[in-house]
Amino acid sequence: MGGCVCIEVYDGKVLDGFRKFAYDRGVFSRTFLNYMYAMVPYIITENELVTVLSVMKEWFSK
Repeated sequence: MGGCVCIEVYDGKVLDGFRKFAYDRGVFSRTFLNYMYAMVPYIITENELVTVLSVMKEWFSK
């Protein structure tokens, strides 16, 4: 059991390389078609959740 965070983009090519980008920052997250998503457990700490979301946000800031 857990939660899911998902971001949809218009063009899935924007997400090329995200999996490695996230993994290099300690986050397991991947893409599917034009969706970036992470499935997090309910027992995730606030700091861990902030890390996951920060990596997703950082991807779009580059």
